[in-house]
Amino acid sequence: MNKGHRIDFKKGDEVSYAMPAGMLYGAVTRVLGDGDTAAVEIEFEDGRKEIKKVRDRALSLLRRASGLSEEEERHSDRDRLRDFEIQRVFRSEQRKH
Repeated sequence: MNKGHRIDFKKGDEVSYAMPAGMLYGAVTRVLGDGDTAAVEIEFEDGRKEIKKVRDRALSLLRRASGLSEEEERHSDRDRLRDFEIQRVFRSEQRKH
């Protein structure tokens, strides 16, 4: 899986952090610096706060504060694909009920 690593975290973003003992989940509370040298302060679900570098490959963006996932944000410039045959069948099924 050739997934580009996002490094532009924002306050309120939901993130995960891979640890040897399992995954930790939390939210970004502060962004320190910018670019490759930036770091983020994360408040994990258990209440702990830690500062992690954005370059850390164990850190992953789960969901933006706006509610968009990383995948939705990456494809936001694309038009949504439509299958007119599926829409026609869906409308006919709605009329039956």
